[in-house]
Amino acid sequence: MGTFTWVGLVIVVAIASFFIGTFVAKKQFKQDELEQQAEQAKNTLEQYRQDVADHLASTGKLVNKMKDNYDQLLSHVEETNQLLLEDRNKAPAEPFFSKETTEQLQASLKERRSDRSNADAQPADYVPGESGLFVNEVKAPNAS
Repeated sequence: MGTFTWVGLVIVVAIASFFIGTFVAKKQFKQDELEQQAEQAKNTLEQYRQDVADHLASTGKLVNKMKDNYDQLLSHVEETNQLLLEDRNKAPAEPFFSKETTEQLQASLKERRSDRSNADAQPADYVPGESGLFVNEVKAPNAS
């Protein structure tokens, strides 16, 4: 074989190796890129799992806090119910009015009842005796 054949063979082998090398390099580059994407996906998934775990922990704390608040509210309602039931069953410790005021009110009620017993009597005045414009007014005799 001559030199020309050897040179031709070397050129053909060089071109073939160049294309094969380019093909292998591209394949390796794509594989490296896919590995990076897979690693990023794993990291993203791990971050998502951590976020979900944090969210669930936070939700658990909030639910426990809400349960505690509900328990406090329930005990408060039960205590209030007990107080209301106790107050209904026992007489008040202190009267609404003082003793003197109560006596005056009872005396006033007795006076009104006695005044109403007479059907011909005028409506009861709230002030005993004469008062207002009619003080010292002379009453006219009945014309009947």
